[in-house]
Amino acid sequence: MPRVIVVGAGPAGLAAAEALLDGGAGEVEILSLEPYLGGNAAAFRTADGRVVEQGLHCWFGFYDEMAALLRRSGVDIRAVSTSGHGQALVWEERERRTHRLRLGPHTPWTAAAGLCYDGLTLLEKARVALFCARVVPGVLAGVAEAHDDECFTSWCLARGLPASVAATRLWRVTREGQFNLPGEISAYPMLKTLRVMCRDYATAEFRFARGPMGELWWGPIGARIEALGGRIRTRQELVGLEHDGQRLTGLKLRTVAPAPVEGFLEHPFEVEPGSERTERAFDAAVLAVPPAAWQPIVAADPSLAALRPFRNVARMRTVVPLGLHVWHREAPRWGPRSFVLGLDLPLGAVVDVKPFHPGYRDDARFGSVLHFVGPGDGWEDWPAEALVERALASLRRVRGHERFTTGGALAWRLERHDGPHRRYWCSEPGSVRLKPGPRGPLEGQFFAGDWVRNELDFPCMEAAIRSGREAAAVALDALASARKPA
Repeated sequence: MPRVIVVGAGPAGLAAAEALLDGGAGEVEILSLEPYLGGNAAAFRTADGRVVEQGLHCWFGFYDEMAALLRRSGVDIRAVSTSGHGQALVWEERERRTHRLRLGPHTPWTAAAGLCYDGLTLLEKARVALFCARVVPGVLAGVAEAHDDECFTSWCLARGLPASVAATRLWRVTREGQFNLPGEISAYPMLKTLRVMCRDYATAEFRFARGPMGELWWGPIGARIEALGGRIRTRQELVGLEHDGQRLTGLKLRTVAPAPVEGFLEHPFEVEPGSERTERAFDAAVLAVPPAAWQPIVAADPSLAALRPFRNVARMRTVVPLGLHVWHREAPRWGPRSFVLGLDLPLGAVVDVKPFHPGYRDDARFGSVLHFVGPGDGWEDWPAEALVERALASLRRVRGHERFTTGGALAWRLERHDGPHRRYWCSEPGSVRLKPGPRGPLEGQFFAGDWVRNELDFPCMEAAIRSGREAAAVALDALASARKPA
C-alpha cells in the first residue's frame, strides 16, 4: 500500500490527509511545524485559560467543503458557532461618525439595507445602485481571469463607482479582508469573492466559533484522521527537497525545539541538534506550506528555481498578519457585538468575542475580550505598547466604546506573525498567474493551500480545504496509475 506524507497541518493539509485516507491511501502521515493544528487558523490557551487565536477567522455560509469535513468529524458547525447576524459597525473618518452596516436574509434585502447605509450621501447611493445594476449580472455570470492584471478599485472606478466611495473606510474593507493593505487587490480574486458571496444571504452569513477553533474544529478533524489510521507528528520543519529534476525522491526535514514559553513558535526556530534528516520512505508528498516558506528552499536550490512552478511561488508577495488580544474591563455600550471596521491601521478591524466564548461569557472579570487584526507590514518598528494604545485610541472614537482606555486593559497580547510559515499570500494584481496547480513539477509532489489554483481562487479557509481535497484526488489518481501494469 502506498505511503503519503502531508507537510503542513493547516486546513489544506488536514483536508488532504482526510481525503487521502478516505480514498484508500495505505499510510498517511502529517508533519506539522507547530504543536497546534490549524496552521494560520490555530489557537492555544494561556496558563490561566485565556484563548489566543492566530487570526480572526469566521465561518462563512459558502464554506460547504469545510462544513462537510467537520460533519464527518462529528462536528455540527452551527452548534459550535454563533451568527454575526450580518451586522457591523463602521467608523468613517471623513465624517468622524459611526455607522451601522446590516446584511439581510436574502440579496434584495441586503441591497436595500446597503442603500440605507447612512455613511453614504444620497447621490453616492444612487450612483452605487447604478454601478451594481451595471456590473453584478456580469459578475454572477462569470469572472474572466484576465481581470487578474487589474486593480479592483480601478476596475470599479472605470465602471462608474464614485471616487468618493472608493475613498471611504467601508471601501477599504475590500482590501483589508484579504490583508492587502497598504497595497491594492487584484480584481480577479475580489470579483470571485463577490460572485460567491452575492448569491444570497446564506452564502454571505458569517459565524464566530464558540471557543478556540483548535479545540472546536481542528482537534476533531485531527482525531478523525487518526481514527482512519493517519499519524500526526509535530515540530517538523521542511527545509528542502531531494529530487533528480523529474521525480521527488526525498524530503529534507529537521525537528524544531519546543517553544520556550507558551504560544506560537517564533522564527527563527531553535533546532534540535542532530535532527536533520532526509525522509525517502514515501510514494507521494502533499506539500501544504505557504509561499514564504518555499522562498528560502527555492533560493537554496537553483535546480528548483529552474522549474517554473517553484520559480513563480518564489515570486509571490506575502504579508504579515498582525493580531492583538485585549482582555478589558469595559463592555461596549451601543451597537451589535460583532465586527467594528474602519479603525486606524494597522489594526483596522476588531471583534468582541466575549459573547461567543462560553469560557468568557460568564467571567465577570472581563467586560469584553477584544480581538484586533490587520496587516503588519510597515509597522515592524512600532513597539507593542504603542500599537496597543493606537488600537484602543482608534476604538474609543466609535460610539459606545468611549471608555476603552489602556488603563482598563486587564491583559493584552500582541502577535506579530512575521515568520515565513505564518505570512499570508498577497492577492495583488498579477498574483493569480503565479499560483501553481495541485500537481507539482516533480513526479510524486503535489501542492495544497489557498495560494494554489482552486475553484474559488481567493484566500480563505474554504479555498484551502478545497485545494487540499483536490491535491489528494490528483495524488490518488497518480498512485493508482503507477500501480497499473504496463
